[in-house]
Amino acid sequence: MNGDHRESYAMAGFAFFGIGSEPSETLIRSECTQITSMSAKSAILIAGPLAAVGLSDDEVLVARPYPDDLEARVKAFMSVKRGEVISEVREVVSELASNGYKRILVSPSSLLIALAREFAGLELGELDRPVDLEKVLVRSGVVDSIEEYRVEVKRVLDRLVEEELKEAVARRDMMIVHAIHVLEDLDKQINMIYTRCREWYGLHFPELAEVVDDLEDYMKIVAEMGARRNFDEGKLGRIVGSKLADEIIERTRSSVGADLSPEDEEMVKDVAREGLRLIQLRKEQERYIEELMSAEAPNLSAVAGPILGAKLISMAGGLEKLARLPASTIQVLGAEKALFRFFRTGRGAPKHGIIFQSPLIHGSPKHLRGKIARALAAAIAIAAKIDYFTREDRGAELREKLEKRLQEIREKYKAPPAKKPMPREKPERPKKPRRPMRRR
Repeated sequence: MNGDHRESYAMAGFAFFGIGSEPSETLIRSECTQITSMSAKSAILIAGPLAAVGLSDDEVLVARPYPDDLEARVKAFMSVKRGEVISEVREVVSELASNGYKRILVSPSSLLIALAREFAGLELGELDRPVDLEKVLVRSGVVDSIEEYRVEVKRVLDRLVEEELKEAVARRDMMIVHAIHVLEDLDKQINMIYTRCREWYGLHFPELAEVVDDLEDYMKIVAEMGARRNFDEGKLGRIVGSKLADEIIERTRSSVGADLSPEDEEMVKDVAREGLRLIQLRKEQERYIEELMSAEAPNLSAVAGPILGAKLISMAGGLEKLARLPASTIQVLGAEKALFRFFRTGRGAPKHGIIFQSPLIHGSPKHLRGKIARALAAAIAIAAKIDYFTREDRGAELREKLEKRLQEIREKYKAPPAKKPMPREKPERPKKPRRPMRRR
């Protein structure tokens, strides 16, 4: 079980026991302090793994257990964690309100917003002190003993973690994460195969690498024609164009490379074919990522491009985590080493991380890249939030606003700033020779 799910396991139940509970830093904290300090009638609502309970001065006022079926309990507690008001919670709050309790402290705090909408006449706050839920539920008769309570809670929480793991794996944005990892691995393998092919074939025809710099064209020539004696101007023209074909034919006549035996020629051609197969697989993977991004993150895809957007999702660990990052973090995502070096030395703050791969940044003058990176990171942050929280397609609108902002930057900062004069170093004074000590 990874760290996230261990934390979820603890938050799901054991915080209600009073073990390791601490007040959370929320906006409702000050309100809770005011509520507990006032003399008005107040109560506590706790929606735990097995039941919803209403308390006052550690006395159980009302308890509504969830159904005995394990799946029903897990479903109820998952709804509570998501902030949904289930029937048991609603009944407890209604009974507390009917008994004159107008101020209620709530745990977990995820219920506060939904309860505030449904019970507008109540003053609600977050519970900021531990409650021994084991003893409370035993006193209320929900369970017969503390041992039984612990067994039942463990069953609920184990099942809850399984459901959360299934949900995490089923998320489509995680498909994007793995797809971009495969794309990056394919890039490395293609470059490695091309390098080996060029070095091997260079023993026979070293001049070809000087004329053809595209790796796909180079490997096509090797795979289709093999030794230079087989070169045909028509076939070469279909691969690289007639102008380059003429130059290649000319170079074959004066090549200084060694001859290839039929066995060597076939092996080099096999290596080139493997490189071409990986290139084709990369193209298919790229199309798959573009389709996935247009379905799952259309706004991010419109602003940053599908491949860069997918890399940002991968580096953040998912679309949700990216949507929760501030623009300042997105701007330097991927430049962690430079960022920590800046924290350590105070020099050379990074202006951009992986978003430098966007043509909007690397195609701009150097003195504008930092400003454009800030504007692009802000647009990416907004796009990711829309993709995750509202799922509206506003890509064209966001792209138009970004282009307008970039145009303003280019017009305002046309000329690079004047370089500051370097401070003149004071010449060091020549050190005086030390006089030898005189012995007495």
